Amino acid sequence: MSEGVRRQLKALRIVLVTGMICVMAVVAVGGTTAAARDTGVGGGGVSPGVAGTPIGTRAVPTTFANVDIRGGYVAAGVGLRNRGAGTIALSGIPAGATVHSAYLFWSVLGGAAEPANFKNGRFKGSAITGLRVGSGGSPCWNSVTTGYAYRANVTSLVTGNGNYALSGFASGVATGADPFSTAEIPPLAEGASLVVLYSKASYPLTRVTISNGYGLVSTATGLTTTMPFGFAATNPVGQVRTTFIGADGQRNFAEPASTINGVGVSQADWDGTDRPVPAYSQGNLWDTDTVNTVNLVKPGNTSATVKVAGGPDCLVWVAQVLSIGRNGAADTDGDKLLDGWEANGYDANNDGIIDVNLPSFGSSVVRKDLYVEMDYMGAEATCPCHLPLAADLNRIRAVYASAPFANNPNGQAGINLHLDAGAARGAAFNLGGGNLVAHDADLNPVVAQFSAIKSANFRANRAKIFYYMIWAHGYDGGTSSGNAFAIPNDSFVVTLGAFPSHGTSDQKVGTFVHEFGHDLGLAHGGNTGDNYKPNYLSVMNYAFQFTGVPRTGTLAPNFGYSSATLPSLNEFSLNESVGLNSTAASTYRTRWFCPNNVQRTSPGTANGPIDWNCNGVASGTVAADINGPTDNFGSTLTGFNDWANLVYGGGTVGAGAAPITAQQNRVLPDELTWDQAKKFAH
Repeated sequence: MSEGVRRQLKALRIVLVTGMICVMAVVAVGGTTAAARDTGVGGGGVSPGVAGTPIGTRAVPTTFANVDIRGGYVAAGVGLRNRGAGTIALSGIPAGATVHSAYLFWSVLGGAAEPANFKNGRFKGSAITGLRVGSGGSPCWNSVTTGYAYRANVTSLVTGNGNYALSGFASGVATGADPFSTAEIPPLAEGASLVVLYSKASYPLTRVTISNGYGLVSTATGLTTTMPFGFAATNPVGQVRTTFIGADGQRNFAEPASTINGVGVSQADWDGTDRPVPAYSQGNLWDTDTVNTVNLVKPGNTSATVKVAGGPDCLVWVAQVLSIGRNGAADTDGDKLLDGWEANGYDANNDGIIDVNLPSFGSSVVRKDLYVEMDYMGAEATCPCHLPLAADLNRIRAVYASAPFANNPNGQAGINLHLDAGAARGAAFNLGGGNLVAHDADLNPVVAQFSAIKSANFRANRAKIFYYMIWAHGYDGGTSSGNAFAIPNDSFVVTLGAFPSHGTSDQKVGTFVHEFGHDLGLAHGGNTGDNYKPNYLSVMNYAFQFTGVPRTGTLAPNFGYSSATLPSLNEFSLNESVGLNSTAASTYRTRWFCPNNVQRTSPGTANGPIDWNCNGVASGTVAADINGPTDNFGSTLTGFNDWANLVYGGGTVGAGAAPITAQQNRVLPDELTWDQAKKFAH
């Protein structure tokens, strides 16, 4: 059929035609009540195939799977028209997850009598036989009268992410000829989608619901599917995703938007966007479109209503998958931001309006996120500058992005740091908050004046989500580089105004990470106030705040926190032949004080000989005050692993958090100054 004839048929079709079949059975899955899982390879479920609903009647899609699982699902598809074969590229199963169950859905168009081979195909080279889950009218193709939809259980053939080859599906043409410019030769294979449920113990408990059938949609009236949760959605609502699976969308027709609970979702485009690539001239006639919904399911809802509309495009709905977190008040990734906030946004006053749209910022339920709103006393386009340039802000983000010991449920390394400078440093750093504040060369007294600026510029409905800081000039008449006021906390200030050019790039990066480290629970010695410890390789250590921790060879300095608890150093008994005596220090150099209070940097690896007493010989056991005049000689200096011990949710940030009291909010003593930086310059 030519494209022109098909367009005429689309315009003439004025009724919604659906036909579906699905039989429900209840079994126990993972200790919960759920719909029966298919067993073995092939076969769509526990019931035999039954003839579809007669053409011309209206039927409601039926749920066949309702599973509680610590994990989720992924879905991917491929168009099969004029090929009968293709490859599904599956991705998104997190590292360490296992396949719980897997289903293949497909559709074939033919005559009123169903040929036996329509339900057959090959998956990864293995023969499969599907259960017919529905049948109905042809979606405006002249050579066929009836469409059929099938489901097969392929759990035993799916091992995880990767490519899954399909072949042998009923198709009158196998050449890959463009169906929009060549004659139709039935049967017409439409496409196939693979839905995989996965489990991972560290993931949130999630309900996954699957409905299937065959629904011809040709008018704006559309096809409505109710996806039951089986429970009332929590407050906040857990993460919700849904996937539309179906046939015959093409990009030269614009049908009304598909909706979830009455709200249009553009991701369900019905443009035939599934593989292969390159696509046919008007698309591949098969869609597997996944939508991460934001605030479309409300607390107390027990189901979601999904609608697919047609006209002028004739579409076939085959399946719908929906997942919802059972408890949106959980904090799966441990960043103190509730799952429901990260998935749907934060509603500060429970009025149903999202005040902080965390999903739009890229927040994740399964990877830690930190948010910092930055105000500034100058947004100079070139330095000298108060607010760092975008390149320096990227350096700061990179420190956290590569953080070890994040223990993210998805297995990824690092923490996603979101910096908000408003419009001053481009879209990447504009989350709608940070702004220019009046220049004040000396915040004095700093606690009161900082608090006044914060109160005037920081929206209260952000306090559970964002830490707050100011790139200021100076405070309390001194040259201190910054202050965090409490450990842990939700606020800090960086004040490099007395430094040449308002601080170098390294000084800006190091000081931000240092002061924010206090907010995250770190002291100058990690878990102690002991400073300048050679075995504490962290920017929290003043020895490394402005320069980073030096590395061996050509490795760039590390401007992050310590990632290992190095052996203790007894100043009365320092073994010079072994240095820091840990392979964790092999690619690092370190700094210590000589007896004349001059700092020295080790020329090579810190996991090797170090001349602790600076007498020109690095051997034997000596006594020396290696962390200088900041404490009493004879200390035992302990190491500390910063990254493994960060404290999330200081001050008001996070669920259940409380503001820092007036008694707690004070000027932290002994923050590094410009005078000290000059004195101990390396």
